[in-house]
Amino acid sequence: MTSTFSSLETVRRALFATQAAIQTTGHNISNADTDGYSRQRVNLQASTPFPSVGMNSPVIPGQIGTGVEVGSVERIRDQFIDNQVRQQATATGYWQAKSDALSQMEDIMNEPTDQGLSSAIDNFWQSLQDLADNPTDSGARSVVKQDAQTLNDTFHYLSSSLQTVQSNLKDQINVNATQINSLASQINELNKQIAKVEPSGYVANDLYDQRDKLVDQLSQLANVQVTKTSSGGDANSSADGIYTVKIVGSDNKSYTLVDGQNFKTNQFSASVDDETNTATVTVGGQKVNGVGGKIQGLIESATVDFPNMMDSLDQMAYNLANAFNAQHEQGYGLKPDDPDADTPHGQDFFGWTDPETGESIELDSAKGAAQAIDISDAIKKSIDNIAAAGSDGDDGGSLGDGDNTNANALSDVLTDLKMNFTTSDGETTNTTLKGYLQSTIGEMGVNANKANTMTKNSQTLQDNAADQRQSVSGVSIDEEMTNLIQYQQGYNAAAKMISVINDMLDTIVNSMGR
Repeated sequence: MTSTFSSLETVRRALFATQAAIQTTGHNISNADTDGYSRQRVNLQASTPFPSVGMNSPVIPGQIGTGVEVGSVERIRDQFIDNQVRQQATATGYWQAKSDALSQMEDIMNEPTDQGLSSAIDNFWQSLQDLADNPTDSGARSVVKQDAQTLNDTFHYLSSSLQTVQSNLKDQINVNATQINSLASQINELNKQIAKVEPSGYVANDLYDQRDKLVDQLSQLANVQVTKTSSGGDANSSADGIYTVKIVGSDNKSYTLVDGQNFKTNQFSASVDDETNTATVTVGGQKVNGVGGKIQGLIESATVDFPNMMDSLDQMAYNLANAFNAQHEQGYGLKPDDPDADTPHGQDFFGWTDPETGESIELDSAKGAAQAIDISDAIKKSIDNIAAAGSDGDDGGSLGDGDNTNANALSDVLTDLKMNFTTSDGETTNTTLKGYLQSTIGEMGVNANKANTMTKNSQTLQDNAADQRQSVSGVSIDEEMTNLIQYQQGYNAAAKMISVINDMLDTIVNSMGR
């Protein structure tokens, strides 16, 4: 039979256990609003009973309990829900990046409005119609030149604005790549700290929360996979262990970013070639295909969406200039006052100018046409060179300067003439300039609407998963206050037991034997 004094040890354990529970409850309440914090719970267990099994064990009817002890202090966390949150964060990061980029593209293209490319084409067409009504009027000719220049300026503005945003997207890719490396380095440092704590039997709950928060942030940027390994030693069964974090490509191949076995990180890099508009993503020097997350959304926007739109603008500018020039060369301008001078004929209306040097250049392909399109030197020199007439008037049957047939034909180039364009999927289509513009804007709208819808859907799923995690791991003040009262009552009861034992000992020491 145990002595009366052993009862004090039993009560001492009860006081320490309930005190630990009260301290943990206070820790939960203090961190109720801390981002990434998981509520913690004290796991109480019965201490080893008396006597233990052995040759010298006393013979008594049965083992007597010796009280309670703290088995562990663990955080409440569900790994399955964590994986769901991270998967949805990866999807949300991807679609949000796409949505933001396409939204900027829509703002630049500004269609359908009075300031967009479509409006500039319509105004140019209207000025040609006015010229057809008054082919010899200098005012009508000036308006044609001005509206043509406005159309050119619109091409320039749209192309340069798209290039600016594309350049910003490339910068964002570099910034986010740097952020990935920073997060990986922080996770690795936490791994090192955890590896020092766990072998001694402690559970580093607060460090786990910090590490998981970093992994959550990382999952928004790229598709990551987390595996756990034991830190060794006398690690507690509830210890999380060391994280190894890998980047998973679209081909399901994984590449180690944080090496938990060797406590090191591999460098992540992502860049876009300015000439070819191709992206290269590597982890530790190994090329990764399709990293997912925000990085992937930025890459696709910078290498696919914006180049496609700029290519469409280049094709429209190139085809417009060539088709318009071909028709313009067939017409005649106003007869000069000098009867010996030739009537303007066979001249280009549009030309090409290097946007950096301002010098006239020749273009053999559509690449860069939207930036280079300009009014030809002949038209800059004199608006009389605008070929509105279909004849020079010297054949006796033509209206000459009053002829508007070529002006009408020029306006038809903008609305009725079909040209060959290459679509974003590589197919060739034969359609009008306005028709191709409308289909391009329509495709942009469809892509932007899809990105917006998918962003909302993935965000909703992520929020739902986060709410699930909060319901499991979040701190409920009401629940913690209930626990606090329960532990307080337990502590008071244990303290009361000390008073009882004290009276028992007083009886034994001071009253017996008198």
